Amino acid sequence: MTSRSFRKAMFVFTGLLALSACGHSSVQQRDGRMNDARTDVPPGLADGEMTLPDDYRSWPVYLAAIDKPDSGQIRDIYLNPIGDSVSAGEPFPHGSISVMEIWKVKVGEDGKPLSDAEGRLLRDDLSLVFVMAKSRGAGDKVAPELRNGDWVYSGFAADGKTPAGPPASACRTCHLKASGTDWMFRVDEYLANRSSVRR
Repeated sequence: MTSRSFRKAMFVFTGLLALSACGHSSVQQRDGRMNDARTDVPPGLADGEMTLPDDYRSWPVYLAAIDKPDSGQIRDIYLNPIGDSVSAGEPFPHGSISVMEIWKVKVGEDGKPLSDAEGRLLRDDLSLVFVMAKSRGAGDKVAPELRNGDWVYSGFAADGKTPAGPPASACRTCHLKASGTDWMFRVDEYLANRSSVRR
């Protein structure tokens, strides 16, 4: 084989390797499980195993500035691009991740929440961050009476690292009320807002 032929053969071989790598639909995690390379959500997760994605504030906003005066909270919710691809009437795709920030509110000397001129609560420090992720097959690990499809839950302190918040069973019990919309609340409101933004 001539030098020119050898270089040509190596070029073709390298190209085939690159195409093969691009064709893989999964990557291996440190724990050995495989997940879809687009999602960062391994299959078969249990509650508490999903970590907080570093870039979640760059995601589409699901709902923002949700005032909860009874609990003294303001909530912001983000949805990753895979979740944001959902169509009306369809379940959220596996790999969907929702992140909800729980913010404390400013209070007056009487301990009551303070509000601005428009009656909106005034934001104080970040308190908790909750992650809700759709992991293929995860529901098989959950008791039927607490199963929320394939959704799993994790909670963290404001640092996004330290586990915190109520037990996942409390999240599951609450979300059972939203079984008709794939265990996600206020889906119609989110879809309506998304449509107005995309016009």
